[in-house]
Amino acid sequence: MSIKKTLFWAHLVLGCSAALFIFLMSISGVALTYERQMIQAAQRADYPVAPSTQSQPLEMDEVVDFIENYHFKKTPQIQISHEQSAPVVLKDGRRTVAYLNPYTGEKLDSLGEGTVTFFKKLRAFHRWLTFDGSFSETGSWVNGISNAFFLVLVISGIYLWFPQRFKARAFKQKLTLNGRYANSKARNYQWHNVFGLYMAPILFVVVFTALFFSFKWPGEALKNFATSESPLFPSQLVLQELNVDTALPLAQQLDAVKQAFPQWQTIQFSLSNRNEGVSVYQVDYGNGGEPQKRFSVALNTSNANVLETQSFEQLSDYRKVRSYIRFLHTGEIYGLVGQTLAGIASLLACLLVYTGIMLSWTRWKNSRKKRD
Repeated sequence: MSIKKTLFWAHLVLGCSAALFIFLMSISGVALTYERQMIQAAQRADYPVAPSTQSQPLEMDEVVDFIENYHFKKTPQIQISHEQSAPVVLKDGRRTVAYLNPYTGEKLDSLGEGTVTFFKKLRAFHRWLTFDGSFSETGSWVNGISNAFFLVLVISGIYLWFPQRFKARAFKQKLTLNGRYANSKARNYQWHNVFGLYMAPILFVVVFTALFFSFKWPGEALKNFATSESPLFPSQLVLQELNVDTALPLAQQLDAVKQAFPQWQTIQFSLSNRNEGVSVYQVDYGNGGEPQKRFSVALNTSNANVLETQSFEQLSDYRKVRSYIRFLHTGEIYGLVGQTLAGIASLLACLLVYTGIMLSWTRWKNSRKKRD
């Protein structure tokens, strides 16, 4: 049996074996395409209204006074947004503890709760095949193996796509849709080849990065190849030359960061070093899913001067690659365009499953007729 024929049967068997789960992951992936924007829109609708046109948000030092009412396992962190009337977010590590009214400091109900819950459950189904938002080890393994099969299908599909004879006409038939088909088999074959080829690069990225969510070993392997040590931030030189003095109010420090980086969308900072000589602020220029638009700012707390900045490119190779993997999977790393491309690829993956199954079904029926 030739290599191409062996790959064909492997492609067919693996495709039929994992078809259902690939379809479920793909169709749920389509629904998750604009998850971030839809959640943000729902939360924005629940933003508090200013008591009056003259009302001003509380000073940050006043907001900090409300933190004593909440329990934190780690050092409390605060995140503010550039949007008008956006609540102040209290965080405990990655976990959101509370949303505070920026005008009164009172705790707000969960913003966009229905939408957030819906996408949480949808994301759990996408990853673990559960309906209640909980983790399932079995579902994780099933999806993980299906992802691995899908990756083999993408790679083998590219090889199988090449015609036996390298002629212009043969390539044209597999690169374009002519709209005229003798029967459904011819149509499915054409769709499977054309859409499969054009979506292969995007699907390869989406499926390959998915392996890091399904299994631990890809991440462990990455640690062996990528350096995990980032340069000390703030640098030792900055710390040595720093003259510790009375810290300015947080409001003045934040104003300095905002003026230095006017394109900011969110700013996050920890309260662990608020009374020390230097404080670190995390500034994000993007939509929250573009790690290359994030950077850290070391600020002198006594005079609000920017001492040093650390860009995404200065992080360790391991942290950069992990961030790329996380947001390449959703396409968010390239903003709305990237998300749209990932969504289209997921939608066409559903079509590839359908056409692949129908072609296999037709082949099976024809083989039965020959036997009879």
